[in-house]
Amino acid sequence: MKKALLFLFIGILCYMQTTINANAEIKKNAGFITLNATKTQEVEPNIARISFAVENTSNNAQKAAEANNEVSNKIIEALKQITQTGIDTIKTNNFSVRPIYASSQSGKREIKNYMAVNSITVETKDIKKVASFIDTAIGNGANRTDGLSYSFENEKKYCNSLYPEIIKDLREQANTLAQAAGTTIDGVKQINASCSVNSF
Repeated sequence: MKKALLFLFIGILCYMQTTINANAEIKKNAGFITLNATKTQEVEPNIARISFAVENTSNNAQKAAEANNEVSNKIIEALKQITQTGIDTIKTNNFSVRPIYASSQSGKREIKNYMAVNSITVETKDIKKVASFIDTAIGNGANRTDGLSYSFENEKKYCNSLYPEIIKDLREQANTLAQAAGTTIDGVKQINASCSVNSF
């Protein structure tokens, strides 16, 4: 099974200051420390998206569209038999009918046929049903599987759980560097963070 990879990036800019003792403590700006860190974590996906295509040709645009619609409806009805409310969703998108050109004996470009293409996408929260959806769609007339991707819900929850850990590591590194340079960290000026998910 594919996994989803959580990719976390943090950039942190910390103040450095030195203390000068002359009757009273005076803090002097000693510059900044800039640190960057990345962290990845594998997460079991709980959402799968499968896209199917129905493609057919005819010498008539309307006939091509009607034939495509008939097959698409057959696939959708078959898919509905194995879907569960709140778990699976089905939608169609990117329907199109376009002419297919060919050159005649005289060299003139003429319309040979019309191609109708329709995409059907299934999203499921039951990863184990992916194979069943593919078999059902292909068995009822889908010409191909155009894409299969995995993701997971509550992306923010996973990201938020990693932020404190990576920030703590960066602060420790900043303190170590500042101490080696004879200064101290006085605060954080700026933090840049991003979190993204890729399936593999």
